[in-house]
Amino acid sequence: MKVTSYSVGDPVEVNDAEGTYTGIVVGTIGKQALSVQMIKKHKDGIYRTSADAFEVPLYAITKHKPLQSDDDAPKAFDELGFRMLDGESFVRHEDEEAGLFVPIGDAGYEIPSEDESDSESMKDFIVSDSECEPFTLAPNDSPFVRDTHRAVNEFNDWQPQNNKEEQTRQFIIRQEARAVAIDDNARFERNMPGESTYSRPPVGTAVDPA
Repeated sequence: MKVTSYSVGDPVEVNDAEGTYTGIVVGTIGKQALSVQMIKKHKDGIYRTSADAFEVPLYAITKHKPLQSDDDAPKAFDELGFRMLDGESFVRHEDEEAGLFVPIGDAGYEIPSEDESDSESMKDFIVSDSECEPFTLAPNDSPFVRDTHRAVNEFNDWQPQNNKEEQTRQFIIRQEARAVAIDDNARFERNMPGESTYSRPPVGTAVDPA
């Protein structure tokens, strides 16, 4: 692969005598090498971009994920075995699957599911986020609504007892953060005030007739 095919910001996998590493291209060195910032694992289990850049010969690059835009980065790192938490920190899929407790991460770095990406086959059934009506809190006038609101509050008070439960909780929180961001944008576009009861809806105390 020609050196000109590499761009600053491209994720790469490097394999040399010391092992296999993942890094980010920050420049070129002549015609046969790249300047690469490695992402290194810290004591908390999170990988972060190193401050130093290393000279890497082209023959040591075993994988290269060209980016057309910054929006491609989460998927590119996903294919290299990492989930982006933000622009400078990452967690390995295998560590997360093993039960490592990790931060939720910035919702802006979530990658869409295959169902969300398959817009061509589902285009007649999918409504754009911008066309969706903003969230409306349901009134506490039925057992179903009160049970749902109670479950939401109980989830927020839930204390996981093991790593698997914690990973489940973190996954749900990430999905919530993404949904909240979409709803906030919809409200902003309509000049509507923000909603503050997403995760703490009122439970209500009304008693339904038997």
